[in-house]
Amino acid sequence: MGSIIVTGAASGIGLAVCNRLRNRPDTLLVLVDQNTNQLAQISGSNLSDASHAIDASDPDAIQKVIDTSISGGNQLDAIVICAGISCPGSATELEVSRWKKTIEINTLGLMYAIRSAIPPMIKQGYGTIIAIASIAGKVSYVGEPAYVASKYAVVGFCDSVRKELIGTGVRVSIIEPGFVDSPMTRNQTAMAKRMNKIKALETDDIARVIEFILDQPPHCSISEVMIRPTEQEL
Repeated sequence: MGSIIVTGAASGIGLAVCNRLRNRPDTLLVLVDQNTNQLAQISGSNLSDASHAIDASDPDAIQKVIDTSISGGNQLDAIVICAGISCPGSATELEVSRWKKTIEINTLGLMYAIRSAIPPMIKQGYGTIIAIASIAGKVSYVGEPAYVASKYAVVGFCDSVRKELIGTGVRVSIIEPGFVDSPMTRNQTAMAKRMNKIKALETDDIARVIEFILDQPPHCSISEVMIRPTEQEL
C-alpha cells in the first residue's frame, strides 16, 4: 500500500486536497495539522485515514509521521505540503516573533518535511513532493513582507531540490496560487477586500491541479504551476 501525506490538512487547500484524494485505491491518506479539534472532526468519519496533530515546524514530529506512514512496508507515494500562515503588516509594524513564526512554519517546516520524505522515496525509486507556495513567491507586493520572503524561499528551495533529485525517480512540483477563497485569506481584512472584487479561486481548484500532477506517468514531471483567478492582475 502507498501513502500520501498532506500537511495543513484541517482547513483550506489542505482540506480540499484530502477530500479530493480520499478513496484512491490502495492508498493511505495521512492527515497532518496542529489543529487537534478540526483534525479529529475531519478524520473521525473516515476510518481509513490516519491523522497526526503536530506542529509543522517541528522536524522531529514530521520525521515521526513519515516513519509511521512507511512502517510495515508501506510506500510513500507523495507528500503534499500545504501548512502555512499569513503575516499581514508592514516591515516596521510586526513583532520579530511574528516574522520568526512565519519563516518557521512556511519555510523551515516545508524544508523539514521534504528532508524527511526524500530518503524513503529515493530508496523505493519514486515519489512526488508537492509544495504549496504562492504567487507571492514570484511577484512581491506591499503589506506582507515576511510572508513574501517565506514564499520566495520556498520556490528557490524546491527548485534546487528538484535538480538535486534528477535521476532518482523523485519528482518535485511547486504550486503558486493567486487569490484563493480560504479561511487564511478571509481572516485578512485587506486581502479579503481585494478578493471580493474578483471571482477568487476555490480551494478545490488547487486540489484538482494536485490530483492532475499525481496522476502523471513516472516520466512526466510538472515542475511548476502558477494558477490565478482570471481577473487577478498581480
